[in-house]
Amino acid sequence: MPFITSRVPFSIQNPYRTVRPKTSKIIFLSLEGSVTEEEYFERISDIFSEIRSKIQFISVAEDAVHTAPRCRTSEQAKLLSKVRPKQLVERIDRFKQEKDDIYQFTQYPEDEFWIVTDVDKNWSDEIISPSDGRTYLDEWNNAISVCRSKNYGYAVSNPFFEIWLLLHHDVANDVDKSFAVTNEHEYEKTDHFRNRLKNLGVALEDKKHINFSDYNAENVRTAIARAEELHLDKSDSCPRYFATTVYLLLNKMMEMLSENNNSAGQ
Repeated sequence: MPFITSRVPFSIQNPYRTVRPKTSKIIFLSLEGSVTEEEYFERISDIFSEIRSKIQFISVAEDAVHTAPRCRTSEQAKLLSKVRPKQLVERIDRFKQEKDDIYQFTQYPEDEFWIVTDVDKNWSDEIISPSDGRTYLDEWNNAISVCRSKNYGYAVSNPFFEIWLLLHHDVANDVDKSFAVTNEHEYEKTDHFRNRLKNLGVALEDKKHINFSDYNAENVRTAIARAEELHLDKSDSCPRYFATTVYLLLNKMMEMLSENNNSAGQ
């Protein structure tokens, strides 16, 4: 995973680290997207490299992500395709069980686990389980409830992760906000936000890949401030209107950065 620049290079024989990195805290991410989101957090780890040894973003789909796409097994491909909130939470649970001997989770209660997801169609009443009539909204609410009960964090973008990227470069306008998934407006598939980024000169290559030079410490902090303004109801970190709570996750990094700088200055 590109988040971990210090890890042993990937090979078929050695697909992931076999020992816990020397840090008192790790943030583990269960990401909905395996391209744009991963590349963004890779860039974040580069920008704030002074805390890379203290806080590292690691995909809980580590083995699958570390394997080149053409070499992935059907099981790995299946794992990466499971991106509904419920499945993102399940990834964390499975990862904690399978990797406890490496990461020693009980000895590091300060570790954090986050899901990073879009809203997509989860506000709709579409039935996903005919046997009991469960809808996407039911599953969504249950996943968030599980996160809260297990103290997992969740960074939600309504409607897409691309709005978080947009906030690095521009404020949200009324047209942007009209795509939010709400009780009155269902999920709508659109290239609007990719086109917005393109028109700003920061296009996603092949609709997925970010250009690292488009993101720096200054516009990351700008995005945090803009996202906080959009998050009108701070009591609900799962906004049912146009907003993204990815800034809450980035604030964790900023706290670590401040602590690191204070320690270095003493």
